[in-house]
Amino acid sequence: MMRFLRAILGSIGSTAPLIASTAKISKLLSPPILRNLKRTLSKQEKQEIRLRLEAREAARKLKSYANRAKMLSISMRYPGRYVKESENHLPSQAATNIIIDSRVKTHFYTIVEALDLLRQLQQPSIYNNKNARLRLRIELNMETERATKPVKDSSELVPVPYKFEMNEKRAILAFVKNVALQEYAVEHGAEMAFGPDIIKKIIKGQFRVDDYDFCVAHTDMAVHILPLRGILKSRFPTKINGGLGEDLGPIIEMFKNGVKLDIITDTVYPKWGIVDTVIGRLQMLNEEIEANIKAVVKATCKHRNPALGLFINRAVLMATPGDAYFSINIDHFCPVPTAEDIAVIEKRKNKKTKRSQSEVVQNDTSTSQSKTSDIEMMRTEVELAG
Repeated sequence: MMRFLRAILGSIGSTAPLIASTAKISKLLSPPILRNLKRTLSKQEKQEIRLRLEAREAARKLKSYANRAKMLSISMRYPGRYVKESENHLPSQAATNIIIDSRVKTHFYTIVEALDLLRQLQQPSIYNNKNARLRLRIELNMETERATKPVKDSSELVPVPYKFEMNEKRAILAFVKNVALQEYAVEHGAEMAFGPDIIKKIIKGQFRVDDYDFCVAHTDMAVHILPLRGILKSRFPTKINGGLGEDLGPIIEMFKNGVKLDIITDTVYPKWGIVDTVIGRLQMLNEEIEANIKAVVKATCKHRNPALGLFINRAVLMATPGDAYFSINIDHFCPVPTAEDIAVIEKRKNKKTKRSQSEVVQNDTSTSQSKTSDIEMMRTEVELAG
């Protein structure tokens, strides 16, 4: 076969391309070389693979650490996190009438005092915004009983006793089976209200739910909306998030006028967290603002057992526009743990310490037993040799 091909190619061209052509043809005609994938790897090959994987994992960790180091901690952003231990050497009051914050301990104002100071800053000669929005910034301690399971990030709406202008339009979609209740939902602020017929259209993509910020549902639609759980995700109405109930009027009212409460974990310092939300307007009465702050603080404290210690590190009141902030005292809004709750936590901690101590003792006894058995074997070998 090869002689026949050489003869044909030789009649066509010179010897140089003949060699190249014959090499290509022989390559094509030669049987394919298959790798033996079922071959067992040697110890050296396994070690090389393991070292490559370890190097790849180390590079990935180094890259993630570098990315984390480049990021700015949300807890350390202005105005920063309050650390009580770092102020132990500072005086409680300034020696002069000129106060420099970094040279005195952090002063905690009452809510009324902080509001008075913020109103002074919003006068016409300074910021000139008497109806400025009030921001509440809460610093959190995210640690729980288990070191590997901190407080989870969450997003919810908190109903506040006193409404205020938010300058934010919230589109609400209602799921109701009864036609009369559908009209009732639209009258109370829902953009649209539909029955069971809309479920298939949403699944097929014929109706877009991305245009709606929140979804609410009557209890008669609880079974029908179950296929939408994967589509709606966090907007799926449940009794936990307050989107599912009998009377849709108050539910829609809460979603229209409720305060957004987002608990966010600090990616740089995972033991810390933050809540930053708007709780009112500066022209509201002090009692109304205080009631709204109380509602937000109580809703925040529900995310962690009070017996574990302080969940809220500090609360700061701010007004926008403006950079001024005032630390406020909200201890009277935080839940106080009972003696029984503290005893339960202490009991769990003691069990964990006892279990760890027993494991250490067992390991020590097992190692000592193995050592004694080795010594006995050596003695018997010496006796037999003698």
